[in-house]
Amino acid sequence: MKNRRTLWIVLSLFTVFVLALSACGGTTATETTPTEAPAAEPTEAVVEPTEAPAEEPTEAPTEAPVEEATVAPTEEAAAESEQPFAGEELVIGLMTDKSGALAIYGPSQTQGFYLGLEYATEGTMEVAGRPIRVVEMDNGSDPDTAVQQARELIEAEGAEILIGNVSSSAALATIPVAEENDVIYIAEPAASPAITGENFSPNTFRTSRTSVQDALVMGSGLLGMGETFVQIAPDNAFGIGSACAFYAIVTAGGGQFAANDTAEGCGTVYAPIETTDFTSYINQLLDSGADVLIVSWAGAGFAPMFQQMSQLGVFDEMTVGTGVGDNQTLAAGYADAVGVVGIQVYHYTLPNNEINDWLVQRHMEEYGTPPDLWAAGGMMSAIMAVEGLKATNGDASADALIATYEDNFSFEGPKGTTTIRAADHVALQTLYFVRVTNVTDPEFKFVELVQEFGPETTVPPCALVDPYADRCAE
Repeated sequence: MKNRRTLWIVLSLFTVFVLALSACGGTTATETTPTEAPAAEPTEAVVEPTEAPAEEPTEAPTEAPVEEATVAPTEEAAAESEQPFAGEELVIGLMTDKSGALAIYGPSQTQGFYLGLEYATEGTMEVAGRPIRVVEMDNGSDPDTAVQQARELIEAEGAEILIGNVSSSAALATIPVAEENDVIYIAEPAASPAITGENFSPNTFRTSRTSVQDALVMGSGLLGMGETFVQIAPDNAFGIGSACAFYAIVTAGGGQFAANDTAEGCGTVYAPIETTDFTSYINQLLDSGADVLIVSWAGAGFAPMFQQMSQLGVFDEMTVGTGVGDNQTLAAGYADAVGVVGIQVYHYTLPNNEINDWLVQRHMEEYGTPPDLWAAGGMMSAIMAVEGLKATNGDASADALIATYEDNFSFEGPKGTTTIRAADHVALQTLYFVRVTNVTDPEFKFVELVQEFGPETTVPPCALVDPYADRCAE
């Protein structure tokens, strides 16, 4: 709940200052309360009036004009005028997955988020005078659970901003809840283009890239490596969005797909996200006779998929391009895929800037390993939230933050400058085309850079539909 501070100044013969501060709150959910000074007990200064003995007037009194007292503003009062929400707790709802199909990503996402808050607030865990409290909930990538928890975060915990969702399906389910309750939702790391496309909401922004941006990078790199293509992807929102993005970009560049070559099939063999035995799907890929295989996957299935691809001879028959994942996935699942090329959202060895240096150092200090792409994304979402609130002087209302984020908003993060496109809220950012060189380096130096793609070279088309289609022309 929000704190209310009212300062009344009464000027008469004596000056009485009364300061009342009341605070209430609490939650049964998992929460992280950043360093917080204990609230001071309200104090009252009461001055009893002193009365002079009454005298009978001998003539009508003459009243001298009373001048208004001039009180010089104190530093505290000046600060309060610049930070009108100072002292009011800011609750952020952090939505993650630590128990579902994408549970290997959740811990890294949240670790990066908390480090991002530390960096953006310079260790104070306050913004515009507002102490930050994070309430974290694990939805296991289940959309129904995400809806329930989003409502709980807003209605029971008082969250004014929602951030997160590892799963694109959970992110898409969260969008209408944020809009109905008129709060801001920042999607990270969910990559479905529908989040800022056909499911667009004025209340939803993102720091995550879209799979269309992935496809722009990887399509550019792969078009010179073969003429015919085939894909494998999970049968969910992320997989379908990613596959169809690659399909559009490769066909526009002159490539042809050797299987399921339709607008609905997007040249792709789809498999359930829970799959562990990929034999039947891999045989379909081999039967296509394609030159290049594009792999779009998220989750623990990477390891068995690549192992089975190696056993069935895929790497001997095709060039394989894929999303190059986090350090854990590379170490566990790419032993049979050394030499593959593809899009990498972030690797700690690639950006050259002070913020990335800070992230690498603090992540090593706190967790004993370098950060991966989910940590970098978590940090970016925290920085975006804090920088937005700095610009609004702590006003977390949807109206204030939408106006800020749509006003040529950009921020500096571990990958350099990220800019929010006003029309559809896509995050324009740097991405990397890399080659996997090994999976055994003790410092997780697993990739080499083939080409860096700056924000201006990974700009996806605006894909809004009615009633927001006209925004694309703005």
